Amino acid sequence: MNYFLFFLFFLPIFQVYYCPIRTFYNQSILPTMVCSMPLVRHILLREQIAVVHGHSAFSALAHETMMIARLLGLKTVFTDHSLFGFADSSAIVTNKCLEISLAACNHCICVSHIGKENTVLRARVNHSNVSVIPNAVDTTVFVPDPSKRSRDNIIIVVVSRLVYRKGVDLLAQIIMELCPAHPEVRFLIGGDGPKKWLLEEVREKKDLKDRVTLLGGLEHSQVRGVLNQGHIFLNTSLTEAYCRSGILRASSGQHQSGWYS
Repeated sequence: MNYFLFFLFFLPIFQVYYCPIRTFYNQSILPTMVCSMPLVRHILLREQIAVVHGHSAFSALAHETMMIARLLGLKTVFTDHSLFGFADSSAIVTNKCLEISLAACNHCICVSHIGKENTVLRARVNHSNVSVIPNAVDTTVFVPDPSKRSRDNIIIVVVSRLVYRKGVDLLAQIIMELCPAHPEVRFLIGGDGPKKWLLEEVREKKDLKDRVTLLGGLEHSQVRGVLNQGHIFLNTSLTEAYCRSGILRASSGQHQSGWYS
């Protein structure tokens, strides 16, 4: 059985509860509401929680916990960092669930102004009840280092979760078209996810093992070193509320950045 993590933040203590709730897709639980209520209620009362912070529009446990917290008279805050559509069936269902979940939420936080407008429209929350807190970059850490870049090849860097919404299908197509036309181009790809197999397949089929490097998941401390090796940063995201990797790229001195969508 998979176990879902339930995080509680204290000062100066950080506690983690391992909840025996089965996950069914992408580390998400089924939105049951009733099944998780006794366990979540027990944790909230036992730890004397005053404020519950839910994160991500796709986390069923986060929304269930916020709804249970409101039944207990607790304050709730929700953070959303994704852009979502309005037309397809998945978006319609997700947006309706989000509207119900945030109906009595005390406050919402978004990472960009376009993200705020998207959340206001999707969840029909009051515009004044949503704040914007952008992501930040430590510019003393992410600094340019041209000595790390190859003098013989053009290195295209991609740092992203390898999922559909990050445009991995587009990235695979770009690799197949660009590599035969430009022998000096190399791809350096950092990140992991369910779409990694597609890039591995392209690399094998087109015999690009020496030109496409898949680094896998990166630690935060490794991102700077990867970005400094590149001449071009490529972002293929289908939607982006706030491109954090793009900001890191700019701070690392990759002026010739690419955005393909």
